Amino acid sequence: MDAIKIEEILNQERNDQVTFIDRVEDPYQLCEQMIAIANGNGGTVIIGVNQSGESSKLAQDDIISTMRMITQASFELIQPSIFPKTQIVDYLDAKTIVIQIPYGFQKPYCTIGGQFLIKKDNDIQEMSTDALRELFQEKMVHQADQMIIEGLDHSQIDLELFQQFFEEKFKAALPEHIPLITILESMKLASNGQINTSGMLLFGKYPTEKFALSQIVAMAFFGNDTSVLEYRDSENFEGTIPQLFHRGLGFITKNLSASEGESTDLKQISELVIHEILVNALVHRSYYMDYFTSGNTVISVFDDRVEIENPGALPDNLPIDSIKNGVAFQRNPTIANYLIDIIPFRGIGLGLSSIVATYPGIELIDDSDADQFKVIIRRPE
Repeated sequence: MDAIKIEEILNQERNDQVTFIDRVEDPYQLCEQMIAIANGNGGTVIIGVNQSGESSKLAQDDIISTMRMITQASFELIQPSIFPKTQIVDYLDAKTIVIQIPYGFQKPYCTIGGQFLIKKDNDIQEMSTDALRELFQEKMVHQADQMIIEGLDHSQIDLELFQQFFEEKFKAALPEHIPLITILESMKLASNGQINTSGMLLFGKYPTEKFALSQIVAMAFFGNDTSVLEYRDSENFEGTIPQLFHRGLGFITKNLSASEGESTDLKQISELVIHEILVNALVHRSYYMDYFTSGNTVISVFDDRVEIENPGALPDNLPIDSIKNGVAFQRNPTIANYLIDIIPFRGIGLGLSSIVATYPGIELIDDSDADQFKVIIRRPE
């Protein structure tokens, strides 16, 4: 990052993209500034200089405490998290902190208390309902699998895994003369030098502190009632979608076999049925990284059934009957496009409709209030 010159900023016309703060007294003060700027077009916060250009002469202890508050505000007090770039620069024989806040690709941002803020005429204001609605509509134009993950670059890609995929799909070696990030961007796995959701879900390194969407919570119960609260087995899985698929499938088949061993009356569920529904769940769940869609894929195994529950209800214009009839639902088209070369499945919509048509023990539940979609797979009678 090029060194910032405070004198040049002071000579510019004042606007909502630059904020001067003498000192930061608490992280909430900083949090509000960062949210308001990120919900606009990005900008800069300069700590240790006032609007007139006078230095606050920050001491070393001031620098240390302010840097801690920047981290706290960025990752604990703002939803979703913001990843600013910070510099300590010299100005008037003193140290000054410069925070560069990028354009917010995941906006609207809000405080942990749910306040959506914006800057107008250098004042921080709560966003109007109309302005907030416009930002949500702008956000929904972009597919969730194309959302940039701020703070993650090509170093977070498992190069060996990606290289193997590239060579098998394109029947050619990964070009050495082209930067990896350029190749990833051309394949819609990255943008503006940063990895997107598809890149991490298909080829990312795990575990990582900055990306927590790729998880399965799996539980197996004794009997058919969750109120017993006694687990036969319980595991949490993290990884790429292919890794989650194989681990989730292994968990289900292992625990279905365990209950079959205890009761010879239980009939088997075809592995093909479980395979197809689990793949569809991982491909078509909501991967939006924010406050209105959250949670993990949850697998629950009972003696008489398997339940797979996902974040993300169906769109209002897509009823369950349409899914059963084979209408395509492309929530994450980039993921689906590449995953078909990694995990064999029947594609978008048709596999699930075929399974539902041939296997009567499947129930689809769309819960728009909870923003969840559940599939129940019952054992054959």
